Amino acid sequence: MKQTGIKARLSLAALAAGLFVTTASLASADDAWLDKLEPQVLKLADFSGDQNANFGKAMVAWEEAITAYTKGKITFENYWSSSLLNATNTLSGVGDGVADIGLIIASYYPQDLPVGSWLFGLGGALSGSTVHDVAAGGAAALETVLTLPALTEEYAAHNVKVLQGTSTPAYNLLCNTPISSLEEAKGKRARAIGAVWSDTVVALGMSPVAIAWNEAYEGLQRGVFECMVINPNQYVNGLILKDVAPEYVPVTMAQLQSSTWVINLDVWNDFPVELQNFITEQNVKAAYDIWKGYLEIEAEAGDLIAAGKEIHTNDVSELEPIARAQREAAVMALPQSAPSSVDNPEQVVQTYLDRIADWTKVLEDEGYPVTERTPEAIARAFAGLRDVDLADFYAKFNAEVTPKLVQ
Repeated sequence: MKQTGIKARLSLAALAAGLFVTTASLASADDAWLDKLEPQVLKLADFSGDQNANFGKAMVAWEEAITAYTKGKITFENYWSSSLLNATNTLSGVGDGVADIGLIIASYYPQDLPVGSWLFGLGGALSGSTVHDVAAGGAAALETVLTLPALTEEYAAHNVKVLQGTSTPAYNLLCNTPISSLEEAKGKRARAIGAVWSDTVVALGMSPVAIAWNEAYEGLQRGVFECMVINPNQYVNGLILKDVAPEYVPVTMAQLQSSTWVINLDVWNDFPVELQNFITEQNVKAAYDIWKGYLEIEAEAGDLIAAGKEIHTNDVSELEPIARAQREAAVMALPQSAPSSVDNPEQVVQTYLDRIADWTKVLEDEGYPVTERTPEAIARAFAGLRDVDLADFYAKFNAEVTPKLVQ
């Protein structure tokens, strides 16, 4: 018995040693890619703001995760607020290597990115309820930009790869004059850049005008135009329009679908698969951070709107059905204008709508009903934005979608 016990102990010791060697070998194999990784500094270009803005904060966290994962071998230089590339040259700038990472708005490149520009029409497929447009709409947009072959191939043709994309909350009208009826809307001028918004403006009897972003504040102040089609967060963020557009007209305009982050394709292809997979997971995390950020800045605007002192909320019960009908008709007509590279555009549109419905149901099941478009309901919804917790929603998206994206 004693010898048997000794043999048993020796066998266990040998097994433990073997396991140690195997584990050490696996660890060594797992780290082999990192040993071979050359140190490099990647340049990120963001025309939309700085490190304190919604995109900036999310991308800095994304960078920090990658730097930590690579034990400092990959670091970043950030160029904010168009200091390296602007909104209309980021596509070529990242493709040519002027920057390694950049922010793309596809509708700014209708000739170069016809599929991405076409997909912007799906921004009309929303409810107007902030939580659902940001999270459900954002999830549908993210899944689409990462998986639709016609889109990923279109970006690849410009030597860039899509990292992630997010959708904004719904756009509304921020005006310098009350508008709560079609009669009051008739003939009013609204800054609307892009057919997805200007077509709704026309349906309401208004006239779309093209005014440069940096001239919008003065234009509203001087009465050059009466309304701006934009997110309500612009009352407290960005242009800070509360003093020149105190009439909030919450008629539901399309969301911006979608703001897309890309990386130079040569840089991406040089990464080992382990790093690519980690970055893919962090891309989804960055999108989640942007979703949360949108809710935070919309909540700040909501405080101002709900207080009802500086901002007056107009009743849009007469306007909303007109806008909804126009948006729905535009979305249903999208297959007819699809670029030839899109296979079965009817199915692409329907899949997008189905995914928004799927993700909306997830939110509803979590206790977030779609908000009605009345002044009272809108005020209540704004007031509750800080109580929204998207952690479970993110976990579900991460479990369902992210595994399909890694290699």
